[in-house]
Amino acid sequence: MIRSSQSLPFNNRGLTIPSLMAIVVIAFMVLAAVFLVKIRTVEGNEIGVLETWSEGVVNEPLPPKTYMFFPGYSKSVYTYPTSGRVFVMNEKSERGEPFAEGRRSDPLEINSLDNQKVRFHLIVTWRIDPLHVVALHKSYRDNIEERLIRPEVVRAVGTRATVQQAIDLYSGAKLNTLRSEVEAELKNTTGKLATSGVIVDSFIIEKPDFPNVEYVKAIEARQLAIITESQAREQQKANLALAEAAKAKALTKQNEDLVVAETARQRAILEQQAISEKAVIEAAANAKNAIVTQEAESRKVILAAEAEAKRNIAISEAQKQAEINRAIGIEAVGKATAETNRLLLSSYAVPGSDLYTRIQVAASLASSFSGVKGYLPQNVTYNTVAENFDKGVSLLVGAPAAPAAAAK
Repeated sequence: MIRSSQSLPFNNRGLTIPSLMAIVVIAFMVLAAVFLVKIRTVEGNEIGVLETWSEGVVNEPLPPKTYMFFPGYSKSVYTYPTSGRVFVMNEKSERGEPFAEGRRSDPLEINSLDNQKVRFHLIVTWRIDPLHVVALHKSYRDNIEERLIRPEVVRAVGTRATVQQAIDLYSGAKLNTLRSEVEAELKNTTGKLATSGVIVDSFIIEKPDFPNVEYVKAIEARQLAIITESQAREQQKANLALAEAAKAKALTKQNEDLVVAETARQRAILEQQAISEKAVIEAAANAKNAIVTQEAESRKVILAAEAEAKRNIAISEAQKQAEINRAIGIEAVGKATAETNRLLLSSYAVPGSDLYTRIQVAASLASSFSGVKGYLPQNVTYNTVAENFDKGVSLLVGAPAAPAAAAK
């Protein structure tokens, strides 16, 4: 059975009603996501400030990263660069300073103490303090250079430059002092810029400019005169320096001559002293040598005398000992001889000794007669001699003499 096309759940494009409803829902969700979800990225050199419909400005800054907010329509994120920035007041074009911000045709102009117009071309390098970015956002937002930095720069420069002579602001130490003082004030951590969230890195005065051309010519003429005078003084100083150098050279030469002469004199003195000292030393050495030699000779004589004396003493001691020994020997021999004689004589004193004596006398007499040769004297016979000798022996031994006849 064929059904009517009007009863089928398809439209003229071949889609069913549920499919259409799904497409509508998806489209609605996509649109809702587009309008309700907000994605915002804070770059690495930026800091973000969040504002909401309910809370206003959130006090906590947003560090660098990508954020997703829902609902996004009620939240706004403002980003501020934290890298270095440049504020200028000069007459350079954007082509000459592409990264600079500020007034490019409006250098700072002030009236000096002597009522001369002076224009300063200024450069301030600065950056935002991340800790104060919320306060800076609340107070100045996109007008930081004109509403905060420029007024402080104009005030700091103007209060100092208006009390200076124009010629002092043209160049020189006072211009450097002005720049240093202004930079110190802008960098002051308790000053208006620092407490508002602006950190000043440097302040530069490129050049001072004078609209009054005649005044500039006068300054240049004066500067030329000063330079000429300075050159003259310098030349005079140079001439004086040359003169002083020549004088110093002459004095140096004179001093050198004096030093040479004094050195020669001192050398001669030292040489003479050396000769004298050498002679004294040689004389002392000779005298000492003579004394030593004499002492050696004397010592030699003394030693020889002592040796001779010791030798004589030794000889005399030896002779003395020899004499003593000889005396002792003689004494011993005498004692022995005496003892022998004593014993011999004592042998003659014992009984019967007269017989022994007579025998010894007879032996002696016989020995004596044996040597008698030739004739005896007249009336002398051997018996007469024997008788007389026997008498003598008897007397010696104390015995009576034997009769002569018996002897016969």
